[in-house]
Amino acid sequence: MSELFDLLSESLNEAITDAKSEKKTLRRHTRMIKIEPIPDYTADEIKVIRDKVGFTQKLLAAFLGVSPKTIEAWESGKNKPNGPSLRLLSLIKNHQIA
Repeated sequence: MSELFDLLSESLNEAITDAKSEKKTLRRHTRMIKIEPIPDYTADEIKVIRDKVGFTQKLLAAFLGVSPKTIEAWESGKNKPNGPSLRLLSLIKNHQIA
């Protein structure tokens, strides 16, 4: 086996042993991340977000991985975006992506 594999294997075995023991000796790192609640956008707000970034319905659909008819339905109020699409719309709105 390669030297890298041996090092990785040894490290994993050390972590497993530490996890099973009562006295933890390895350092642990935790990171606090605040996740904002997913907003619920109205049809008009979705159109404003799209217009703000200069996307056509077709381009926004491709960006979000949905059909142009889906964007059209959101903007007309016939349907509403679900969790992942809402999160992406929020990131677009806040200029974090796109």
